[in-house]
Amino acid sequence: MARKRKYRQEADKDPELDISSLVDVAFLLLIYFLVTATLRPDETDLSIVLPTQIPTENPDKVDPVAIVIGPSGNITYDGDDIPTSGAKGADRLPELRSRLKEYKQLCDNGGSKPMVTVAADDDGKTQRFIDVVNALASVQIKNITMTGFRDEKE
Repeated sequence: MARKRKYRQEADKDPELDISSLVDVAFLLLIYFLVTATLRPDETDLSIVLPTQIPTENPDKVDPVAIVIGPSGNITYDGDDIPTSGAKGADRLPELRSRLKEYKQLCDNGGSKPMVTVAADDDGKTQRFIDVVNALASVQIKNITMTGFRDEKE
């Protein structure tokens, strides 16, 4: 019978693991994320204005304008009557439009926003209200407060 030989395994030194490919992949991922990441401007520059001891100039406050539309279609601009021409078309209220344009320029020069309050009678003509709103839109006044009123007749 054949003799059985005992196979002796050579004593291994410490087991080794080649991680050079793992390092390459890690660097490739790092480069990928650095290249694809973008810095948002609002994250980098906060534009903080620090207080100073020098007082700043406050712009002059411009009072809001009140436009009142009566039941018969008459219009008042801060208490002054505005003539309403019988003209048809886009420019029905040229006097109101010119006053609003002056008011807007005054506000723009003063550094404030123009504010207009339009009070229309509930029994008034709808077309007159639309004419006033069109005049406001033509001079690009956007801060508008609209109210209605009804005189108590009891």
